[in-house]
Amino acid sequence: MNMPSATSPAIHENATREILQLHRICLQFGAKHVLKGVDLSVKEGEVVVLIGASGSGKTSLLRCINLLNTPTSGGIVIDEEVLFHKEAGGQRQTMISAQETNRIRSSTGMVFQQFNLFPHMTALENVMEGPVIVKKQSKEQACKRALELLGLMGLEEHVSKYPRQLSGGQQQRVAIARAMAMQPKVMLFDEPTSALDPELVGEVMKAMVELAKRGMTMVIVTHELGFAFEIADRVVFLDQGLVAEQGPPDKILLHPEHPRLKSFVGRFHESADLLRPFLEARQAEKS
Repeated sequence: MNMPSATSPAIHENATREILQLHRICLQFGAKHVLKGVDLSVKEGEVVVLIGASGSGKTSLLRCINLLNTPTSGGIVIDEEVLFHKEAGGQRQTMISAQETNRIRSSTGMVFQQFNLFPHMTALENVMEGPVIVKKQSKEQACKRALELLGLMGLEEHVSKYPRQLSGGQQQRVAIARAMAMQPKVMLFDEPTSALDPELVGEVMKAMVELAKRGMTMVIVTHELGFAFEIADRVVFLDQGLVAEQGPPDKILLHPEHPRLKSFVGRFHESADLLRPFLEARQAEKS
């Protein structure tokens, strides 16, 4: 699935096809059970936000999706392709080859807390690198797409700058453009604003909201509950390695049922007045 063009409408409103399926994902490191049987499906164009306390398994689950973590058992299917399957307690296992793993990782673009840009390359060169080296695109084709994506991220004036010449927020937006250049089917974000100064958080969030509006499928780990409320189609609360509750952001963040979720979002309720603009905007869109 290619990224919708700059003029394409968002597609998630009518999408029903499941692009990502996780079946009973378990992850164990020694005696520690990090994930204890997580089921999760994501529709094409859907934005799913994972929330939960530190150590609940959010980042581990995200890393399982593109096999940076290999599950102990369970199944992973992306766009009807089985990436991994292993029965709990059994020997039967299906796992794609190392070459296929690299191919799949290129279709599940991941944006980390740290930007991980090549310091000796300009913003434009960083975005072009993957398509040229991995996808064997011509430099002309890769350059055209990279310029388009950097423009989408609001970085038109910074394409020739090196990472050291960019702010943290600008570097993270280059990292997003770099991931998008690989034409991913799913974008994975692991707390993409946690390493930024507070005044830079907004510009990255704005860029991600723009991707959501254009129909990009995203799974996002974040502690920014206001951002989750604004961007998510669905919020998933993980607790002690399990999905404890999930649903629309209005329900999960404003009317939680699980006791631990109520405690987790308590601080969010303290600033509920800040939600009024979002609520009013949503009501206006529906009317």
